[in-house]
Amino acid sequence: MWTLVRENLVLKIAVVVLLTLGVGFAVPAILSARVQAQELEKSGKIAAENVAQGLAAGMRTAMLSGNGITARAMVRDVRERLATAQVRVFAPNGEEVFGEPLPPPAAASLPAHVRDVLGDAKAHAADAATEAIAVVNEPRCRKCHDDGALRGVLTMGTGGAKVQLTGGDETLDVVSTISQSAFEQIMTAEKESLLDGYFEEMGTVEGIVGVTVVDQSGDVSFGKDLGVPEATIVETLGAGTRRTVVVGTDRVRVVPLANAAQCHGCHDPDDKWRGALLTRVGPTITDSRTTTLRAADMSLRHVMLSGLGRMIARFLDEVARTGAVTTLTLHDAEGRLFRDAFATPTPPGWVHEALTSGEVESEVVREDASERFVFVAPLVNDAECQRCHGTDQPLRGAIEVVLDTSEAAATRRRLTITSTLFGAATIVITLTMLWFGLRSLVLRPVTAMGTVADRVGRGQLDARVDVRSRDEIGRLGERLNHMIGEIRKKLELSKFVSKATVGSVDAAESTVGRLGQRTRATMLFSDIRGFTAYSETVQPEDVVSMLNTYLDAQAEVVEQFGGDIDKFVGDELMAHFHGEKMEERAVMAGLAMVAAVARLNAIEGGPKLEIGIGINVGDVVFGAMGARNRMDFTVIGDAVNLGARLCSAATPGQIVVSAAIRNAATGLQDVELERLPPLAVKGKREPLEVYAVHPRRPT
Repeated sequence: MWTLVRENLVLKIAVVVLLTLGVGFAVPAILSARVQAQELEKSGKIAAENVAQGLAAGMRTAMLSGNGITARAMVRDVRERLATAQVRVFAPNGEEVFGEPLPPPAAASLPAHVRDVLGDAKAHAADAATEAIAVVNEPRCRKCHDDGALRGVLTMGTGGAKVQLTGGDETLDVVSTISQSAFEQIMTAEKESLLDGYFEEMGTVEGIVGVTVVDQSGDVSFGKDLGVPEATIVETLGAGTRRTVVVGTDRVRVVPLANAAQCHGCHDPDDKWRGALLTRVGPTITDSRTTTLRAADMSLRHVMLSGLGRMIARFLDEVARTGAVTTLTLHDAEGRLFRDAFATPTPPGWVHEALTSGEVESEVVREDASERFVFVAPLVNDAECQRCHGTDQPLRGAIEVVLDTSEAAATRRRLTITSTLFGAATIVITLTMLWFGLRSLVLRPVTAMGTVADRVGRGQLDARVDVRSRDEIGRLGERLNHMIGEIRKKLELSKFVSKATVGSVDAAESTVGRLGQRTRATMLFSDIRGFTAYSETVQPEDVVSMLNTYLDAQAEVVEQFGGDIDKFVGDELMAHFHGEKMEERAVMAGLAMVAAVARLNAIEGGPKLEIGIGINVGDVVFGAMGARNRMDFTVIGDAVNLGARLCSAATPGQIVVSAAIRNAATGLQDVELERLPPLAVKGKREPLEVYAVHPRRPT
């Protein structure tokens, strides 16, 4: 991708514009949309919190009414009216209260003893230490339980309990605790009218003579006189500890009743005790477990009549805390578990945090495309609430309000997406317009210049750029046309000089100096024999045509074998070879030149001319020579002169080489060197050893 950008001007400009638009427009637009979305989320959270706090305040008011049915009805009404809101109330231990009843469980999923009791409304034993009894739906229960013969099933087991019921004081203490808990729950629900009947019915339980509540002076407040002297009661209240008193053959448990906060509505807050609860049992209890179970059942029935479900749960929990039972459950008439006194509730995490810290917990929860606002407010156990909840805990529970804010979240997402799409559309439109603009103003002219450059690269120096504007692109086209013209001139001029000359000019940093460099080179001279006589018999134009044909054929051979043509002098060709095996390449070039001329001579109607070739090797001076304003790049030296002399001595079609060539060209194959008579050369005192080169003759 980056390579494509680097090689495409329009893409480069598009990237620059894209970055400019992104930094200058798209990013601010997206950031602005995000800020707006955050503000909407913040305002939505505040609105949701206000709704949650309003619901919490309403729940508090309903709960202060002291009627659990009213509080439950309000929770149900909120759930029905607010389709996007969920309201749940939790007790201090994290148990949900006022929850919607679950569907009745399948009969097969119920414990067998519960299923049996629901089937025949009779007591059934789960095991030797556990019994389940039917909570009968009596006429007085009809105001809350309209249908059915049962209100539920109470199961109690004592196997493995810390307190073993043997009929002694421990049994009396457990029965007394059960009676005290039921009395307090009924009083908290402000159902004092139920107490006389409750205490009277408790006296019908096997082993229990009666239960009574007396005031601080020992006078009976609820129930009947159990025969305990008033002085004994006053003495017990003064000591502030429970005691067992013997009346005849019976035992009476005297339990002081503390003047707790929930009692101050009827009792003077300055009083430490509000009276005592007396529980009288016979001299012996035949079946302690049955007596305890029946006492719990009887107490539960009257607590139920108070109309507060939380009183029922609290009563069962206090019975469980006596240590005399290990199993204590209450199922409703349809088999739903209403209460397991030994179960440990697991509240949601936010509720647990609020109950632990006592602080409001709120959080926005996002899952896939949905969003909800969770608000948990702890319900402080203030003075108004203590008349029902007592003072043993700082909180009376917590209220959780969950508001479905998915629609608000969708609105925020639409805002962000719209802003993002708007920014993206702006960028796309801008880039599209930029593309067409650059394509017309830049890309097409540049592409045309590239096409011209490609044609020039292929040697078509007649190509030109069609310049249609006067801007930078137009001026670039004019410069390209000028450059092509200069290249054409240089190329034409390069035909009149050697490659070495061109290379020296290209290598020169400024101007070419008139300097020489000593080097070793192989010189080859070729001369057309009979040219003068031929030129006298034909027209000058034909002479030039013939000469160009013969010289062109020889020049191609020189280039083929790596030589460089230094110059043409009339019908003579001068070339030099450099580098590895230059002597052998020069000899092979000479043989190929003779063969090329022979092929020209074979053309019917053409001239029949021959060439003579001389080849020598030695040190030469190589460089630019001549005047300041007219120089020639050539080679000079004795080796050059000798090469020319050898060419002059060669007969038509003959190649004459020096002894230096013979000694250096040791790698020649299919070539024979014929020794010629020594050659006397001007300037040399001794004749030179020379050789004629022939292709090897077949044997």
